Formats: sequence, structure tokens, C-alpha cells
Amino acid sequence: MSTRAEILDTLAASQTQVLAFFHGLSAEDLERPATASDAPGAAPWRAKDHLAHLVRNERNIQQLLRRALSGEPRDAFLRSQYPEGMPLPGILGDEDALTMEEQERLTLAIAQINQAYVNERYDDSLELLVAEFLAARQDTVNLIGQFTDEQLGASIPTVVGEGTAGDIFAGRAGHAAQHMAAIEEGLRQGV
Repeated sequence: MSTRAEILDTLAASQTQVLAFFHGLSAEDLERPATASDAPGAAPWRAKDHLAHLVRNERNIQQLLRRALSGEPRDAFLRSQYPEGMPLPGILGDEDALTMEEQERLTLAIAQINQAYVNERYDDSLELLVAEFLAARQDTVNLIGQFTDEQLGASIPTVVGEGTAGDIFAGRAGHAAQHMAAIEEGLRQGV
């Protein structure tokens, strides 16, 4: 497990990379299609859409970690992670135990939620999205301060399996890196 200092360093470095990446894109590259949406029939995502998604994802992870910090019972905690109205799988918190139908249903539900948020934020400026990203990241850093070292090392159940709170915090950096790489590839290849 990473130490608190390592997690904070990882998030700070990620923030610098995210800001440099999005500010380094031309106005045209921010607006043109970069990647296909995971939601069937939806418009491709632009670079700005990916930034909006990163903001939303950071906020969602904060909610997850606050619930973990409050000590919510495991089953209730896991149920809260599935999209509202979605039939729950037979086994919660183990992606490998999902049937093919359950995996497809979960993937589609998440894609539709992500797409709905991106649609809501479609007309937002880069400046607004960057400000929201910075605010969300600061809230993440503040939230880390509420966790003891022991709690950062504690395992937390998620829809895809167990992970430590520290790894979930630090995972924001990897998530951002994946999106930036997808944008670069999509802009290179043209969607």
C-alpha cells in the first residue's frame, strides 16, 4: 500500500499532467470527436467530454470513500454502487462472479450514466471544467486527511472487487492517464 505522502504526491503529479494535457490541446482538438462513447448510439466524446467525466468520476469516488469512512455495512455499501433501478447481480462485489448478462447490464448502465453527465456538460468551457477539476481534486486531498493511516490501508469492497482506500484515492491518477492516452490515440487516428 502507498503511504499518505505517496498518494498525495501521485495526485499532485496527476493534477499537473491533466492541466498540462488539456491546456496543451488546441481549441479544435478540444472540440472534435476523440473517442467513441461506450453508450450505444451516443455521439463520440471530445477531449472536453473526457475532462467533464474525470470531474464526475472524482466526485463519485469521493462519495464512495465517504460512505466507507462512515462504516456503512458491506451489502448496503455495495448496493449503493450499482446504478439506480438496475437489477442487482446474484453476487455483489465480485466482477468475476457476474454472468455475461450481468456484466453487459452493468457496463451499459455505467455507460449511460457517464453519457448523461457528459451530455449535461456539453457546452461547458474548458475554463469551467478545469476549475471544477481543481475543486474536485482539492476535495479529494481534503478527504484523504479525514482517513487515518489504518483506514487508508483498509480494504473496501467495490463492484469490481476489493481495493484499499489508499489505492482507490491514488487510482484517480491512473484513471486520468487512461483517458488522456485514449484522447491522444483517438485524435491521432480520427474517430
